[in-house]
Amino acid sequence: MEDDEEVIMAALSTLSPRDFHDLAADLSVDLRLRRRRLLRLVLSPSHFAVAADFLRSLSLSDKARLVARLLLRSLSRFAHPFTGGTTGASGGAAGALRDLDAGVLLLSSCEAYDPAWESDSDWRAGMAAVVLREPLGGGWAMAVGRHVDLVARCRRLVSAVSGKVGSEVAVAASAAAVVSLPSVEPGGGGCAVCGEEMAEGRDACELPCRHVFHWGCILPWLRERNTCPCCRFELPTDDVLCEVDRLWRLLAATAAAARGADLRHR
Repeated sequence: MEDDEEVIMAALSTLSPRDFHDLAADLSVDLRLRRRRLLRLVLSPSHFAVAADFLRSLSLSDKARLVARLLLRSLSRFAHPFTGGTTGASGGAAGALRDLDAGVLLLSSCEAYDPAWESDSDWRAGMAAVVLREPLGGGWAMAVGRHVDLVARCRRLVSAVSGKVGSEVAVAASAAAVVSLPSVEPGGGGCAVCGEEMAEGRDACELPCRHVFHWGCILPWLRERNTCPCCRFELPTDDVLCEVDRLWRLLAATAAAARGADLRHR
């Protein structure tokens, strides 16, 4: 089975120099944000205590979803050039920094844990020593490499806890994705949901895959599932694990296409 790191790098190999530069810059900004949030925790006993107490209050499955949200932050950035920025499960503003703080603390603690730490003070001091030893800067290569490694580690952690990374159940399309769908003039043919002709004067909606449906038909459909009735194209969803799975399939398909193109040109 192909390593996660190889899948991501194969997908990134298809980007233009400009797109890769923009991606690397975005990853660098996010990496600096994570480091600042972690430094804030380990250098402030009060902030560390809040994050530690929040982590202790979470069940194992809740911790897995916390890691999944961090995973989604990185995956969304890697997938952005291939989706036009269309992603779901952003988490919203409420609680976003709290979850980010708890997530980076949890992941960093998994890497640096020392069984000799007997108290929160030991934990914080040990984490501070680790964080302060990390090199600053490093440019785009470090940013890309750290995020690639983060995706691989997070996928392993989430899979180990939940038994799978994504969900096999049908989920609704995200509200943001549905609201962004354009209205179009029907061009003839039938609506795949109701089977009726797409007559002129009827409100019609076009999905990103270019299939057209009656608004009155597609809205109830998308409240139940995030796929096109015709081709199974996937719209973003607000379910974190399903969105992780959707973006990963997108990157894997892009990587497979890139490898196929390489083989044809040999």
